[in-house]
Amino acid sequence: MTYEPIFKLPYSNIFITDLFVPAYGKFEPIVTIKNGKWEFFLSEEILKELAEQGFQMALDEKTFKSFEERYKIFLEKTNKLKEIKIQEISKEEFISFLKEFKQFVNEFFDTYKETEFFYFNKVETELNNYVKQTGHSFEEVLSNKVNLASWPEKERKLADYTISMQHLKFEYRKLLNDLALGPNSLLSEVLGQIVMKTNREDSTSMTSKEIEKLLEGKEIKDCSERHVYSFVKWDKEKEQLIISSGGEAYRKIRELEKEIPKEEVIGTPASKGCAKGKVRIIPFSMNPEEHLHKFQKGEVLVSTTTGPEMVVIMEKAVAIVTDEGGLMSHAAIISREFNIPCVVGTKYATEVFKDGDLIEVNANNGIVKKIEKL
Repeated sequence: MTYEPIFKLPYSNIFITDLFVPAYGKFEPIVTIKNGKWEFFLSEEILKELAEQGFQMALDEKTFKSFEERYKIFLEKTNKLKEIKIQEISKEEFISFLKEFKQFVNEFFDTYKETEFFYFNKVETELNNYVKQTGHSFEEVLSNKVNLASWPEKERKLADYTISMQHLKFEYRKLLNDLALGPNSLLSEVLGQIVMKTNREDSTSMTSKEIEKLLEGKEIKDCSERHVYSFVKWDKEKEQLIISSGGEAYRKIRELEKEIPKEEVIGTPASKGCAKGKVRIIPFSMNPEEHLHKFQKGEVLVSTTTGPEMVVIMEKAVAIVTDEGGLMSHAAIISREFNIPCVVGTKYATEVFKDGDLIEVNANNGIVKKIEKL
């Protein structure tokens, strides 16, 4: 079975993995952790299945309304959870809170995953094929600049759904920041309280069940090795993580890794145009301020993915390149609004390029490569 890298985080741990992976459990995902760096994989076969599932969802007019309704529920629940002063509650109350928090985050990701780019692969392919016949560009369609009234029913439904979902996905992404990704997110506070209430630095490298046992006074072995090397799968029957660490994890990770390109990457053109400039790697971070101030006007923003916290620098970029995402990703939407060349879904841009490299971004054909001079 061939696995593809889907998501990357410059920092994560087993506790966060335990919150995220159950939503993907039936798809047999793999997670690796190398010196804290986190990567999530799905098989090619599963990605094809999810693309087909997403295509059928797009044709069902009830789908978008369902996403709207669930968003309101998630927003209300997140605000209620943030009102709880977890730094003031007892260990027993904190155990109950963790159970409620995990269940909610699992439910959120179970919905959020269906807004991800791999659910739209077939939708985007079908739309692209039709749009080429109309004399318009896909970017014009997504920017709502094309009258769809005369389109065939199937293509119109796909376009309506995609246009609507890209904006709702933007709101979901802001909620995700508030819940789990931002510097003042609820998850950030929870992680701090886990360490404080267990008095164990390695507690965030434990599963939620292990943390619960630790808070109950039971003995849990040192888990710090998991932060160095972990290879994680999901046990569907027991509904829990299967964690290999140390040398065993290292060997499994090496078997999974593919050869990384050296001079160029290929991705999906998300906003047409060409540009040249110096690379500035801005990693995703729960404390973005430590990275954003480094960005200079006219540089090429290269990142695993982008979020609302990066908009302040995205308009300064001469081009944008990401490892993750599709035509509805945050980077794609913002780059079209700012009319900036953008290539998404390159998988390896943050590993191939380094700060200061001169690169050419051809967002007409999706190729990003190193060059010798501007």
